[in-house]
Amino acid sequence: MDDYEQQPVGVLLRTLGELQAARPFVQRRESRKTTTVTEASSSAHRTQRKSIPDRSLDINAIDSVSLEALPRIGPAIAGRICRFREALGGFHSVGQLREVWGMHPDQAEGIIPWFQVGTGVFRHLCLNSTSYNQLRSHPYIRFEGANAITAYRRGNGLESVEDLKGAIPVSDSLFRRWAPYLRVCKFNENVIEAKTAE
Repeated sequence: MDDYEQQPVGVLLRTLGELQAARPFVQRRESRKTTTVTEASSSAHRTQRKSIPDRSLDINAIDSVSLEALPRIGPAIAGRICRFREALGGFHSVGQLREVWGMHPDQAEGIIPWFQVGTGVFRHLCLNSTSYNQLRSHPYIRFEGANAITAYRRGNGLESVEDLKGAIPVSDSLFRRWAPYLRVCKFNENVIEAKTAE
């Protein structure tokens, strides 16, 4: 039996047995550390929350580094907020923060009061000239919306965004999500005039 214990397999089995015996002790120490960090970070969030005045931050202008420095927003959520804002073309409502992937509803409700939209949407889509791929890449329009819009505009002229509402199969709630991002652009020599949904 002594020969077996000296072989690599025997040494490995003995080491695994020692590790399993120590596992409950290691887990208890790690859970204590986690609890302490959580309690400390929770109290930090409470004290920091009071120092951020309501509606003091522009959600369309703030960068990911500044977002990450705020309580309740880590690097992952800060990056997702910025990517979602860029994909949309800007937030038209601070309530859109609820739609950021991975953000817990309580987290969103806690941070929404800090923000305002500033100038709002910074990139609009011209219904009569935006490419299919640009329409499709918008988070609200996607594939079906882009297909319906491009099919309709091939055979029909658009005078306003409202013309689209009854012309393609889209629900009122979905149209309300699209409308802040859509414009009908009229091209005159050096002037582009945009009509919005009202």
